[in-house]
Amino acid sequence: MQNKWFSSWRQEGSNGAVNGTPEPLNNRGPEDEAHETRAAANSGTNGFAGSTSELQAFDEIYRAAGIKGPRLGYSIGKVIEMLQSDHIRNLPTETRRASILMALEAAGVQVDEVLQDATLRQRAINSYEAIQRKHLEEYEARKAQENCAIQAEMERVSAEYAARISNNLEEVGREKDSFRKWQLKKQTEAQRISEAVALCVTQNGPKVAGDSMSAFRELANAVDPAFVNRG
Repeated sequence: MQNKWFSSWRQEGSNGAVNGTPEPLNNRGPEDEAHETRAAANSGTNGFAGSTSELQAFDEIYRAAGIKGPRLGYSIGKVIEMLQSDHIRNLPTETRRASILMALEAAGVQVDEVLQDATLRQRAINSYEAIQRKHLEEYEARKAQENCAIQAEMERVSAEYAARISNNLEEVGREKDSFRKWQLKKQTEAQRISEAVALCVTQNGPKVAGDSMSAFRELANAVDPAFVNRG
């Protein structure tokens, strides 16, 4: 079973060729099937990685693309391995080239076989990169839409709570205004009571009556300090 992303660059000819090369025989072993099962589980139903931590390794990409090791094992990876050898790594470029060509010739491997393997692998990783980039862009777009929705909801809720706060302040303001109006009426009422009481107390009466009248006036003119200078 091949990953769906592979089908985007796979081109089949009448002879079952892939990109001009023969399709490998279906000779998968138990290890191949187990590997493809893990790859499918990691890549999801659409052949896309859910996050960067689930991106496939190169060997998995090559395997999913149906790229098998060439005969005698001389893939481009083998050449890379040879070039990293302590015997060749520090040699001049021409000497390294000659050493590689000599090794391929000694093994009976055509250079074209190695180049063909390199081409297939490069196409596979390029295709995988393109598909994953598209997936990332779609993922980013979805998250951007989600963020816009979250922002809109946050603004809606913020506006709703701001309106509730404003309404509460307005209600408190109305209650204060109503209470101040009552206080004005209370002062008028207290003044009337005070005037009536004053008429009930003779100026030549006992000192106790004078003290009571003085205390009454103070009580009538009293203002609750809790409401002084409150806006």
